[in-house]
Amino acid sequence: MTSRSETARILERLFEKDVLDIHGVADWLEISRSSVNTLISIPEKAFPAPIYELRGKNRHPVRYWWKLDIENWKNSRSQSKSSKTVKSKNIKSSARNQAT
Repeated sequence: MTSRSETARILERLFEKDVLDIHGVADWLEISRSSVNTLISIPEKAFPAPIYELRGKNRHPVRYWWKLDIENWKNSRSQSKSSKTVKSKNIKSSARNQAT
């Protein structure tokens, strides 16, 4: 039986590093593994579904994601945050303009 890390290495070679396990996702997003698990469990976050998931009785699930899916998710979150910031600035400036 191969270990999780060995399986990840095999898949990375197979997919030319286009596959991430939970450790890779956490490293790439610069968050903890537990934060990745939180993202997975909150439907509103629309975190990408893994391309592979294996659950054992006495083990944590083994999950793999396409790196491109994680990149796209991260980029969409960054864009939505920046548009919210712009909107809030516009609301503040229009409120100031109305007050003068």
